[in-house]
Amino acid sequence: MMKKVLVLISILAMVCVFAVPTAFAATYTLTVASSNPTSGVAITVTPNDRNGRGSGTTQFTRSYSDSTSIKLTAPSTASGNTFQKWQRDGSDYSTNRTITFSLSRNRTMKAVYITSTTAYTLTVASSNPTSGVAITVSPNDRSGLGNGTTQFTRSYNSATVVSLTAPATSGANTFQKWQKGGVDYAATQATTVTMGAAATMTAVYVTASGHAGITGTFTTPAEVTAMCLTCHSGQGTAVVNSLHGMMPTLSPNVTNATGFSQKLAEINTFCSYPNPDMAAAACLNCHPTLGKFENLAATDIDCLQCHNDSYKRRFTPEPDSAKWVNVVDWMGLSKTYVPAYKKADGYFQIEFNWAAMPGITALDLVRGVKKPTTTTCLSCHAKAGGSDWAKRGDIGLNSATATAAQDVHLASVANGGAGLSCTSCHVPANHKIPGRGIDLRPTETGVAVKTCVSCHLGKDTTSGHSTSAVNRHVGRVACQACHIPQFGKGGATEMSRNWTLPVWNAALCNGQGAWAGEESKLSNVSADLAFFNGTSYVYQLGQVLNRVDPVTGFTMLAEANGGITDAPGVSKLVPIKRHQSKMAVMNSGSDTGKVIPFDVVWQFMTGFSDQAAEQGKTFAGYSGTHEWKWVEAELAINHGVGPATTVACANCHGTSIINTSTDSKLDKLGYKTPKPTSDLCNDCHGSETNTSFVSLHDKHVRSEGYNCNRCHSFSRP
Repeated sequence: MMKKVLVLISILAMVCVFAVPTAFAATYTLTVASSNPTSGVAITVTPNDRNGRGSGTTQFTRSYSDSTSIKLTAPSTASGNTFQKWQRDGSDYSTNRTITFSLSRNRTMKAVYITSTTAYTLTVASSNPTSGVAITVSPNDRSGLGNGTTQFTRSYNSATVVSLTAPATSGANTFQKWQKGGVDYAATQATTVTMGAAATMTAVYVTASGHAGITGTFTTPAEVTAMCLTCHSGQGTAVVNSLHGMMPTLSPNVTNATGFSQKLAEINTFCSYPNPDMAAAACLNCHPTLGKFENLAATDIDCLQCHNDSYKRRFTPEPDSAKWVNVVDWMGLSKTYVPAYKKADGYFQIEFNWAAMPGITALDLVRGVKKPTTTTCLSCHAKAGGSDWAKRGDIGLNSATATAAQDVHLASVANGGAGLSCTSCHVPANHKIPGRGIDLRPTETGVAVKTCVSCHLGKDTTSGHSTSAVNRHVGRVACQACHIPQFGKGGATEMSRNWTLPVWNAALCNGQGAWAGEESKLSNVSADLAFFNGTSYVYQLGQVLNRVDPVTGFTMLAEANGGITDAPGVSKLVPIKRHQSKMAVMNSGSDTGKVIPFDVVWQFMTGFSDQAAEQGKTFAGYSGTHEWKWVEAELAINHGVGPATTVACANCHGTSIINTSTDSKLDKLGYKTPKPTSDLCNDCHGSETNTSFVSLHDKHVRSEGYNCNRCHSFSRP
C-alpha cells in the first residue's frame, strides 16, 4: 500500500512540474473582425491557439497565453473592396496586411476594407526581349488573373497595391530595372505599384557583357567558382582577404579583444557559441564559402552567393545513415537528424538547391551574374539571428522594397524615397565592405561607411539646422538618434530569447525542425540611447562577466563605450536595441562568471538546455556548476531613417528616455541630479511656475552660463 502511495505522489509531482506553469499563465481572448464587409473575410492566423484553432472567417475569436507571438494576414481584397489597414481596439494599428504582435490583455483586431469603384488597367511589358518574360503578379486582378508572360494586362481597383517580380535573367540577358511609363522606377526584381491610374510597367533586360557568351556544363557551385577565377583571379584573392571571406582579423575597436576574430566561434546573445564542430553548417548558410571556414583559398569562395539573386544552395545531406543522429527529445519523442555531409578534408559540401530555383539552370546563373544589389545583401543580413527582422531590427527582407516611412534611403524614388542601395553607403573596395555595429568584433580595414554629412552637407555644424535648439544637439547626439526614433517598422524583431524554454521551430536544421529558445518579438519599438565613442566591449570566451547595464541592470555581453563626460564629438548618443538572452553561466569553481559555450545543436535536437550546457563545459574545459542568467547586448540602430516629419522633440523629451519628473533612462547614464528637482531648485531660489525642460535648461545654461555640475553630478562646458 505504501508503494502505491509513493507512486501516486511521484505522479502528482510530475504533473505539477509540467502543468503548473501553463495553468498559471495568463490567457487572453483575441477577437478578429472586419469592416466593409463585417463578415466572411478569411484571415490567416498562426500559430494555432490553446484550443488548436488557427485561421478563420470573420468574426471569430481565439485564445492565447500571455506574450504569445501571433501573426495575422488579411487578403488584399474582400467582396470587391480593397484592404486599407488593421485597427486594434478601434485605433489604427498598421497598413500592412500581415501583422505580428502579442497579447497582454483581451484585444480586437479589425481588418478594414474600403470601397473601390474605379478600376485601372496595368500593362506589364518587357524589353530585350519584348515578349516571353514570365512575371509574377500578386494579388490576382478583378477577373482572378495573376501571373503572366509579357506583354499582358490586368485590371485592378483604385488604390490596389500590386507586387511584380521579374526573373533575374531572360535567355542570355540580365534584369536591369523596372520602368513605369518609360521612366526608371526600381532597380530590384521585386517591386510594387499602387493603382491610381492606368500604368505600364516594363521589365528592362540588358545583354550581360562578358558573360552572355559563356557555355559549358556546371554541376556544382565549386565548378562555377573555378570558372569565375579563370578571369577574376585577383577578385578571388581579394575576397579571401576580407571579412566576408572569413579572414581572421584584429578587432581594434573592441577594447577587451585579444587575438584575431572572424565572427565564427564567438559568444553572442542569439546563437550562443557557433563552434565549428557543432554548428558551422548553420552559420555557413550565409557566409559565402563553399563549406569551408578556415584557411580559405579563392577556390573556397562561393561567387554566386553574392553575385546572383536567383541562386539558392544547400548542404549535401550525409548519405551514410551510420552518421545520422538519433535522439529522444525533452518531450520523449524519438527523432533522427541527417547532418550535413563532411568531405574527406573535414569541411562541408555545398550543392545547388534546384527545388528552390524552378526553371533555372546553372548556365542561367552564370550568365546572370552581376554586382550585389540590396536584395543580395538582405538575403543574408536581414535573416541574421535566425529569422527575418530578428536580429538588428532595422532591416528585413522587405527593406528591398521599403516604403519611405520604413526607410527613406532604401525606398525607391517612386515610393517617395532616395532610391539608394546598401552599397551607396557601405561602399566596397577590393571586396572589402565597411560597416561595424556595437556588438561586432572585427573591423574591415582600409574602408569606411559613408557619413551622413557626406550627402547632407553641413548638418553636423552648429548652424546646420533651422533652429538653435536642434543645432545644440549635434555635438553630442548622433544623426540616427533623432532620425530613427523607432525600429522594427517593417516586421517584428526579437527582443529576448530564453534557451531554457524550448519552442519548436519547423524551419530550423535545414527544414528538419528544432527546439529553439523562446523568443519575444515586437514591432515599432522606440529606440533606447547609449553613449558611443566608436569602441565597444564585446565578451570573449573564457573571460569573466564584469559589466552591468546601468539602465536595465542586466549583465552585458556587448556594450558601447563612451560617457557623458566625453568631449563633444568624442561620444554621441546613438539609438540602440537592447537584446536579452537567458544563457548558461558558471557559478562555482575557478571558472565562475564565465559564459558557457553550450552545444546549441544538442539544444536544437533535444530541447535539453542543461545537457547542452554540460557538453559546452566539456568543450571549454570548465568544471563546476552553472546557472541560467539573463545577459544583454546593445545593438546599434543605423538603418530605417524616416522622413523628416518623423523627427520630433517629443520622441525623447517627456518620455522614459528623458523626463525631469522621473528617474529616466538618461538619468541612469549620468544626467541624474543629486536630489529631486523639487528640492534642488530651492538651493538657489523659491519655487517656479515654469517647469518646461527647454525653458529651464536655456535659462540656466544659455542665459546664466552655469556649468552642468551646478545641477548635475558631472562637469561639462
